[in-house]
Amino acid sequence: MGSLSKEFRKIQMVVFDRFMRSSRNPDEARLLAEASNTIPKDRRVVIVDSDLAYGNARAIALDLNKVLDEDELLFLAHDKEGLDWAKSQGLQSAVFNSKSVPSSAELWDKLIRAKVSVYDTHNWWRTNDQLLQRSLLEGSYKIQLWHGATGPVGKVFGLERLDTAKSFWHFTAVATSSVGFDALVNEPNQAEYRRTRSILAKQSLYDVEYRLVDELSNGSWSPPIQKKILVAPTYSESKTGEIALTAWIAKLVVIANRNNWEVDIALHPGAKPKLHGKIKQATGIKPNSSTVSTNSLRNYSAVVTDFSGIAHDSLMLGIPTVSVLIDYENYQLMCPAIEDEKQLEIAYIVREINELEVQVTNAVISDSMMESRVHYINEIVQQIGALPGVNTREAIMVALDH
Repeated sequence: MGSLSKEFRKIQMVVFDRFMRSSRNPDEARLLAEASNTIPKDRRVVIVDSDLAYGNARAIALDLNKVLDEDELLFLAHDKEGLDWAKSQGLQSAVFNSKSVPSSAELWDKLIRAKVSVYDTHNWWRTNDQLLQRSLLEGSYKIQLWHGATGPVGKVFGLERLDTAKSFWHFTAVATSSVGFDALVNEPNQAEYRRTRSILAKQSLYDVEYRLVDELSNGSWSPPIQKKILVAPTYSESKTGEIALTAWIAKLVVIANRNNWEVDIALHPGAKPKLHGKIKQATGIKPNSSTVSTNSLRNYSAVVTDFSGIAHDSLMLGIPTVSVLIDYENYQLMCPAIEDEKQLEIAYIVREINELEVQVTNAVISDSMMESRVHYINEIVQQIGALPGVNTREAIMVALDH
């Protein structure tokens, strides 16, 4: 990003921040923050789950549940599915509503009085009212879990997004000084730095996404006996993108059938029902729209995606990963994207549809990138300076005991 772009971005941030502050009584947020600092805090960690089921909050909740007493940990689910999961794991839990309604008063009280709060979501910091609510948490120690490192190519979540989505999307609110975190957890890779430099936090913690911790501790990936491919693209930003997506998935299935490989197709949870129908018609395979669990990735010979963050997870687990960038030029018109050069070097890149068979076959059969992936993983962990998950857990426990 050039110097002029950087300056323009700073101006955007300042203007947006001033707008959010001045749209109501400018003293209101300050007074709420001051009140929060005077409220006695309980020895409790409250974990706020994401509406998109990233998995990081759930993973850290399970680990903390092993060392904290029952009244020291509260898991706030986004919906009934999350609540059912938490209860099945023996977690103290409830469904959390960020709106100030009578039914949420008790949970807000516990959140405000918690010594530490951990977040895997940004979506309820969008509006001015929610930013004022956020001021009530000023007196607690707030840790933001990073929820989606990019793969070789990924979306920019930030003020650039305002060009294509006028609503307060993901990091728009977080990128202003109206919302600050005490600690932000992120990985020390290129894409991570570029995406987090505008998010204000007093401290930056280096760690892997917590949902990867157990899998990284379970040894290296081994290719399954039966060749099996996972196709997991991100959300298509345009009709042109959907057409391109359907075309390359259909071609991939033809290649797989010819080689007697199995194929699973997992579309983004936000994919349109119409796209499900088109892909089923083109491939004969019914796509799955539920979130792909991290531990299930080990069942595949390769992961094939486009701009989805799942490429990051599969590369970190050592799984051959194919990034199909056929629609890249059109995609960038709709959604600004960034590239991570180191991940581009260890993934099988497809820029033209006639490259698909060669790259997928390389990934599934010969896997010439295997040693490069291992080196990349070791480099990331070395930069973290600890075993995966340790820095995040220690930050929470130190804040709790402070």
